[in-house]
Amino acid sequence: MEFIINPSLLKEELGLLTPVIERKATIPVLSKIKMETNVQGELALTATDLDVTMRSLQVTDVLQTGSILVEGKKLYEISRELPNEPIHFQLNKNGQIEIRYKKGRHKLGTVGADQFPEVPVNKQAGVRVSAVILREAIRRTLFAVTTEQSRFTISGAKLLVDETSLTMVATDGHRLAFARFPLVNSTGQKLDLLAPKKSLQQLEDLLDREIRRDAEVAIEIGDTGNQLSFAAGNHSLFSRKLNGTFPNWEMVLPKSLAFTAEISTDDFRRSLSRVTLTADDRNYSVTMEIEPGKLLLKSNTCEAEAQEEMMAVLNGENGQNVHALRFNSRYLMDFLQVVSKVGSPTFSLGFNDGNSPFGFFLPDQPGGYRYVLMPLRGE
Repeated sequence: MEFIINPSLLKEELGLLTPVIERKATIPVLSKIKMETNVQGELALTATDLDVTMRSLQVTDVLQTGSILVEGKKLYEISRELPNEPIHFQLNKNGQIEIRYKKGRHKLGTVGADQFPEVPVNKQAGVRVSAVILREAIRRTLFAVTTEQSRFTISGAKLLVDETSLTMVATDGHRLAFARFPLVNSTGQKLDLLAPKKSLQQLEDLLDREIRRDAEVAIEIGDTGNQLSFAAGNHSLFSRKLNGTFPNWEMVLPKSLAFTAEISTDDFRRSLSRVTLTADDRNYSVTMEIEPGKLLLKSNTCEAEAQEEMMAVLNGENGQNVHALRFNSRYLMDFLQVVSKVGSPTFSLGFNDGNSPFGFFLPDQPGGYRYVLMPLRGE
């Protein structure tokens, strides 16, 4: 194997692939990245943890074809420090890969490529959707996926594609994030699948990269047996599919709301961040008291307390003066971070009473993005 590559391209590709590698790989070969060159002048880089596999295919100056396995994280560390000049890779007679540039060189041990797990392939054409839409759907829901490994059916997000829209839903049992986007020029193909959290994290990074290169790029989503595939640009991501029954998320979304309030995103985020400093470390309990024209955030423990007041436009008042909602502030901060990235100066809160799930949405997208919190009960 021998090829010449631009160091910035190598660093960028390895930056995408190395997060796939397990931090503490129980199977040594899973800490490796497969490097393969072909007669078409392409370099293929592949990383896997058996659940998720990512493959990058880039055009390079190939001098000799071949394939080897190299320690992935060490190769990435080296790539980040390489000078801005063409970098020469060559497999020497001792089975080491030499990385040469004008002022020096590195040598890394290699392993035979036959020890690497079989790389999945796209078996059939998938459903094509806008990469921007899928990236935004992941961004708006992924944070709500459970971190409890035992809750298998909600350890990922539900992805639905039909004739008119793309929908993604995630929950951890305490909150639910829902995002729906209309599809233009849809082919009418349908999807209904559960994608694991790690796969979606890697996919979000990949889509960010592809969108920076081409804002109009599309992604092809395949669903074959127990395997999911995502192909965009020169990259492919394969993932195991979660099996099981996702909770009935439509039952969680409030059908009607007695009260709504429009709130300033930045003001509320700053106030909530300050009030949370004195909240209970177990559940970060904060109480929001709402009345016409005013909103009060409060937290207290046996050792400290805090409160902040801000303006809020309350609609639907029917004679009740104060409405109190108690919630985990960390859960709401996750939503506010998404709203800030979207660039919405305000968000809307909808509720019926302090004992029912209450929701948040963007004023200009009331049906397209919703976030539901279960209230905290007891002291």
